Amino acid sequence: LALRTLCGLSTRQIARAFLEPEATTAQRLVRVKKKILDARIPYEVPPRDELPQRLQVVLGVVYLVFNEGYAATETPGLMRPDLCAEAIRLARLLVELVPQEPEVLALLALMLLHDARRATRIGADGAMIPLEEQDRTRWNRDAIDAGLELLARALAFRSRGPYQVQAA
Repeated sequence: LALRTLCGLSTRQIARAFLEPEATTAQRLVRVKKKILDARIPYEVPPRDELPQRLQVVLGVVYLVFNEGYAATETPGLMRPDLCAEAIRLARLLVELVPQEPEVLALLALMLLHDARRATRIGADGAMIPLEEQDRTRWNRDAIDAGLELLARALAFRSRGPYQVQAA
């Protein structure tokens, strides 16, 4: 629901993110909206003590927005740099809010490391260029350095999570 209402992704984009048929996603969205309406669940910021348990869901939403930007569903081109940039902006904000959370650091690191290759991922013909054929001199070194620094900070906590593993 957050991907739809807050992030503006289409039902098709969300279905692709969850690897399920579009009709299934549409039905899920209808059911959750009805549940919220019937139970009169207010849209509000949760109490501070509930924020830690909701963090993983927030990270998942940000990552799925990035993924849609990195491999777009409904655009002529392969990428939507605007979505990648927005996901990175949100992750930077999360790092400011919870700088001691290793998975937040690792998610931002992961996205920066991927995004650093943006200029070399797509050829002049619009086709994807495999990693081994990309011109590494055109990779964004500042983004790579920032991603590696964030990853090192995350790994220093010695509590592994999925974003740390992927970034590493």
